[in-house]
Amino acid sequence: MYIGIDLGTSAVKIALVDHFQDIVASTEHAFATNRPMPGWAEQVPEDWFRCVAAGLDELAFSHRDQMAQVASIGLAGQMHGVVLLDRNNAPVRPAMLWNDSRAAAEAAELNETHPELDDIVGVKAMPGFTGPKLLWLSRNDPESLARACYLLFPKDYVRFKLCGSRSTDVSDAAGSWLLDQKRRTWSHQAIQVCQAENLILPEVHESAQPTGILDSELAKRWGLPGGVVIAAGAGDVAAGCIGMGIIDSRHGLVSLGTSAQVVVPSSSFRPHTEKLVHTFCHALPNTWFHMAALLNGTSVLDALSRWTGIVDVSSMISSVESRFDGPGELLALPYFSGERTPHNDSKIKGAVIGLTHSSTTEDIALAFIESLAFSLADGLEALAQGAEQPKELVLIGGGSKSPFLADLIASVLNITIVKHSGAELGPALGAARLGRISVNHGTAESIITRLPVLRTFEPNPNLQKKYEGRLKDFRNLYRALRVDFGNGRA
Repeated sequence: MYIGIDLGTSAVKIALVDHFQDIVASTEHAFATNRPMPGWAEQVPEDWFRCVAAGLDELAFSHRDQMAQVASIGLAGQMHGVVLLDRNNAPVRPAMLWNDSRAAAEAAELNETHPELDDIVGVKAMPGFTGPKLLWLSRNDPESLARACYLLFPKDYVRFKLCGSRSTDVSDAAGSWLLDQKRRTWSHQAIQVCQAENLILPEVHESAQPTGILDSELAKRWGLPGGVVIAAGAGDVAAGCIGMGIIDSRHGLVSLGTSAQVVVPSSSFRPHTEKLVHTFCHALPNTWFHMAALLNGTSVLDALSRWTGIVDVSSMISSVESRFDGPGELLALPYFSGERTPHNDSKIKGAVIGLTHSSTTEDIALAFIESLAFSLADGLEALAQGAEQPKELVLIGGGSKSPFLADLIASVLNITIVKHSGAELGPALGAARLGRISVNHGTAESIITRLPVLRTFEPNPNLQKKYEGRLKDFRNLYRALRVDFGNGRA
């Protein structure tokens, strides 16, 4: 048996996977995000481990026999976070998350003064990346930075609590703006310009390498055998690709969770930064991926459910589907957290236009659902200019639960969408697979395979043609509103 732990933005998901790669059991435990100022997003690192422990306690109670057979644990997690520990290994401040945009000025400055780093770190500096946030801390919270001794990323804080190792993997490190992507090791120049020279960074491993052994007391608590290996694991996107068998450019990935990504793997390091495409190390040696990173995914629908009082997002989507007969009358922007690809715009906000007295909740919900598909189309277009066009896109994440969403995405993007079994737990499954490879219970070629197809969604030609014009309207609306939002007038 193998365990995959996925530390997401809003919850920890844990998958218990058997030798046949079937998910025997899974758990999910949520935690809170704090927003003390507009544009800020922080979490308490101890909350992450509390949820991990709760999930493993649950599995220990419900699947005692299977837990006694676990050989390894793999980790996946949200990327770009800043976790600073003091010399006693205690967090010196709350963790700054990937969707924290306070370092916008620092990111712009780094791009202006060090353009040569684009081709080293694989992407232009953006506010959510680790490096710009460290530069912000050096200017705005120097006391915390002075107290800090170690830098970790979110999933790697969980690793430290599990086995005491301060390690990371190449794919998660790639999201820091501090890694030399081609050499797959830290960039001393990037570290220097981000004012991180006084920090001890984690040791970088390939994703399937072992990094430590589970603490013996924790093993006893969860009914695990002695000697359980903790694999390096991967950032959530790379882990999702591993979980779905996406390792070459023939197949791409759409991850639709709190945020969203469109990903195409590559066998070479070829940065394409003009359209804000991210080029990061993949979770396999000598492999990278191109990614369009979208800051707004199903979190937009979560917000809409709060505003309308519809607690169940799936019920809201079902209500929209029951009335759907083509593109809606309203048009929305989903940029509640700003946007990365293709805009790198931390100031743009969400919007909906076209409202009348007869507009309904379903009309508004459809507009925002369509806006998510339009954002994915922007992402795929950005990738097309620097990566090979995939034949199909595999859909994972919480958004993969809805066939209506998958159908809509296929038509708007004009590409086949595939959903595999285990899609909702893709990163956790990928983490478990990396853990399995780390203990030599099979090769990467034999383990990282495609899973059974549950359903294929083909573009609807009539619907695709109707949405072409709406996609142009969506892009025009962004261009029209970005000036007002950027100047603080909207």
